[in-house]
Amino acid sequence: MYQFKNNINVFCLDELHSGGNKYYKLKYNVREARKLGAKRFLSFGGAWSNHIHALALLGHSEGLETIGVIRGERPSTLSATLLDAMDAGMQLHFISRQTYRSISEPALLAELRAKFGEFYVLPEGGTNDLAVQGASEIISDLRQAQPLFDKVILPIATGGTLAGIAKALRDNESVIGISVLKGNVEMQMKTEQIVSHLLASEPGIDPGTSQCANQVDKPGANWAIDHRFHCGGYAKCPPYLRDFILETEQALGYPLEPVYSAKMLWAISQMLATGEIMANERVVAIHTGGLQGRRGFPWLAK
Repeated sequence: MYQFKNNINVFCLDELHSGGNKYYKLKYNVREARKLGAKRFLSFGGAWSNHIHALALLGHSEGLETIGVIRGERPSTLSATLLDAMDAGMQLHFISRQTYRSISEPALLAELRAKFGEFYVLPEGGTNDLAVQGASEIISDLRQAQPLFDKVILPIATGGTLAGIAKALRDNESVIGISVLKGNVEMQMKTEQIVSHLLASEPGIDPGTSQCANQVDKPGANWAIDHRFHCGGYAKCPPYLRDFILETEQALGYPLEPVYSAKMLWAISQMLATGEIMANERVVAIHTGGLQGRRGFPWLAK
């Protein structure tokens, strides 16, 4: 646990598991695959995908074959993430960005099965019901380090980790997901609906009501998504965020990366400045991991 501000501690998941939040999301999927007799995983991602990286390394350690379907044509030089994945035994398959938009379509999956044989498929980012089940265990691990807190804040993309955390919270606790994706109102609403669906898919879970804002103030709602702090979009790092990272890393004593953790802490700093987070609130910021992605930013990698 690291202190960011007086009332805000940072809980770093990759200090518990090398894959950070991806470890939790993959945990029960691996169990289900073994139960079904599957020996091969296939999933999707970009050149710097934390999910692809974690899946490749976990597959290697578990003795499972892995296939990464990568967005875009194969480049002349692979990213460090994809080199790691190949070293771990993952077979890479590149598809055009246009084709990539159809990754959930049965026709594309049929083509991939014709090429690679049967596999256990994971969606992009690894978010499904079993990922939510695993992500809920983040809170039990957090309580070992900090038993009492009022609010959890974390960066999100697909929403699976947020749903798992919301599922595990007590009545007096809430969670805010800082979206790292830039989108219009329709896209924002779709993310909200996905999280609600993931919560509702668990028997006995009340999905509550979320808002496209930073406040959680509707009765029964314990989660919200804040869309204001994407800093220009996924993996974008404007100069003010770059300065914030360099200053905050030194003060925090722990590395950040521009895609997820830095945007979350930047959001928190702004919310503190405007009084949206009160000085007496006990807040935990969850650093979800993804430090391998630092290598995609030459000015940051060391």
